[in-house]
Amino acid sequence: MTDPRQIIRDRAAARGLSLSSLSVLAGRNVAYLQQFVSRGTPRRLPDDVRLHVAMALDLDETTIGARMPWMPAVGCAGHDAALPL
Repeated sequence: MTDPRQIIRDRAAARGLSLSSLSVLAGRNVAYLQQFVSRGTPRRLPDDVRLHVAMALDLDETTIGARMPWMPAVGCAGHDAALPL
C-alpha cells in the first residue's frame, strides 16, 4: 500500500498546487496539509477534507485513506436473512 501522504505530496507537485492552497480549498488553515504530510497530524484526514483534496487532485479517495464501504459477502450464509431492528 502506498502512503497517502506521499501520494498527496507528489500529486500536488505534479499539478503545480501547494499544500497550503489545498488546505484552504478544503476549508482548513494554510498549514493543515503541510502538518498532515510532514508531521503525520492528524493520523487520518477527516472525510470532508479528504473529499476536497481528492477532487482537487483528481484522485480516488481510497488512494488517500478512505476505507472501502462495508458490504456483505455474496453467497455468505445468512446473507439474505433480515436483521432484527
